[in-house]
Amino acid sequence: MPADASATPPHLPATAGPARPGPMQRALHLTVLCLLSTPRALAWLPPLAWASFIFYLSSGRLDGPDLGVFGGFLTNLAHPGAFGVFALLLVPLARRAAHPRGGKWTGLTPEGALWVFVGAVIYGFTDELHQATVAGRDASVFDLLADAVGAFFVVLVVRYLGRRDATEKGLRHRLLLGLLASVGAAAISTVYSEQVGEGPWPF
Repeated sequence: MPADASATPPHLPATAGPARPGPMQRALHLTVLCLLSTPRALAWLPPLAWASFIFYLSSGRLDGPDLGVFGGFLTNLAHPGAFGVFALLLVPLARRAAHPRGGKWTGLTPEGALWVFVGAVIYGFTDELHQATVAGRDASVFDLLADAVGAFFVVLVVRYLGRRDATEKGLRHRLLLGLLASVGAAAISTVYSEQVGEGPWPF
């Protein structure tokens, strides 16, 4: 009987398909799928609500137990977290390409990724301008840097998950790198505040 011509010859390896998403990838996919299920006309509501929450937090002194330097560090670490969430909420408004694995997830285009990042940084800048007018608060270039770090790594992760070759290991590496960069930005702001005082703000 003649051999099946469509069969892969035994001396040639089969072509590997896209890696199966790991649990962390699936969780992030589900998160963004929930965001993308929002009708386009209503997609402004989540980022607008989050921006309002940030504005509220910036409108007064942060009351709570005095934790000294550690408390200041935690406050500074909140910046990349808050603006990372804001960037994620902007994703449904950005220009997207079809996801390589199919379905209505996101493969952020370079233009869409830039739009999300710049939008988050611009709001971070206006938030610092606002804090400069609030008694007991101050504006700082280092806080804006921390905002940018959070937004950048969220965009980086979203762009990575839109790749056909995305893996759980690659995702963990990027999340760890984002965490380390966020801790570093918060540490710089904290050390400057402790050694010099109010952060530098030329505006």
